[in-house]
Amino acid sequence: MYFSLFLGPGVRGPHEDRRAITLGIEQAIAADAAGFTAVYVGEQHFNNYEPYADGLTMAAFLAGRLRRAYLGTSVIPLVLHHPLFVAERANLLDQLTGGRFILGMSSGRPREGKAWHKHDLAPAQRARLFDQKLEVMLRAWAHRASDGPLEFATDDEHGVMEGRMMPASYRRPHPLYAIGTNTPAKIAEAGRRGQKVHLGPFDPVGAARLATLYRTSMQEAGHPAALIEENLGWLVHTKLVLVGETDDEAWKVAEHLLTGPMVIAPWVRRDPGQDGWPLRKIYEADPGEFAPAMGAPESQGAYLRRTMVIGSPETVAAELAAYRDAGLPHVHLRFIFGPLDDPDVFRRSFRLFTDEAMPRVGVDTMTAPGEGQG
Repeated sequence: MYFSLFLGPGVRGPHEDRRAITLGIEQAIAADAAGFTAVYVGEQHFNNYEPYADGLTMAAFLAGRLRRAYLGTSVIPLVLHHPLFVAERANLLDQLTGGRFILGMSSGRPREGKAWHKHDLAPAQRARLFDQKLEVMLRAWAHRASDGPLEFATDDEHGVMEGRMMPASYRRPHPLYAIGTNTPAKIAEAGRRGQKVHLGPFDPVGAARLATLYRTSMQEAGHPAALIEENLGWLVHTKLVLVGETDDEAWKVAEHLLTGPMVIAPWVRRDPGQDGWPLRKIYEADPGEFAPAMGAPESQGAYLRRTMVIGSPETVAAELAAYRDAGLPHVHLRFIFGPLDDPDVFRRSFRLFTDEAMPRVGVDTMTAPGEGQG
């Protein structure tokens, strides 16, 4: 399997910002040494999630510290940014990593925040704006100074790019990039275009269904088998992971960490009959139907199973292997969550994963590109 680390800590307030950031850097360096395929950062604003906020700046800091792992974003809400600015920064990160950068982008979340005029865009408007901005980036990446001025326009900006984009990307014609989406239609469209895709949390059946759709779309579009396999290798799906010496120990820690908004997300349907149940009992009960994607109503048990893998090294390895066997070989793991009073909790969990769970499943890595490799 391919394992990627997702630096997605949540904090309770500014007093935990530095601890979360430094622990994330420590874990990124450890993941690189342990054979993880990639380290991913995200982008959030004005809340207590991913307190480094600016994923591209965080990535630039990590670029000189990772020796083997790829470095990625999961994801940048492209609709908030000027497309040429994102393209330039992606090129720089591609140079700094020697082609080991992958730019994950999405159309952003509904109601992204009232600091931007885009916060009230309807989903169709956000999707249109994303497509426009990505098209500008692709045109700019393909542009050469000898081509003359490049005119561009989106619903958000317009202008003319004279000269060339700099720096050039290490890869040609552009860095690796991926579309962050859980929407079947968008996944099928990305497959037809040969684009890479990043998924959020899913149960094995739901994730396998989307992987099959993605593969079929690429095959029907006539893409080369090598590209199809490469893209499927980058089809990450997200899991929050907690490893203990035993299942009982892991769930005891989880019961402490997984409190408040982490467990009771706004869309989760509470079952009054489960009030007072420990999380493990809820997790092991019949979850009912899984929602088609995060954010849609589902039971608390379905939410826990969709988002989390908790247990001993043997249990965690077996659950992750189920995804591999379903045709989903790349898992996007988040190890830091909940209160940060005792960072050693997360260090122990991570060490048990790398030392005992990973070897049980088997580890694959992506090869680094040669200079200018497309």
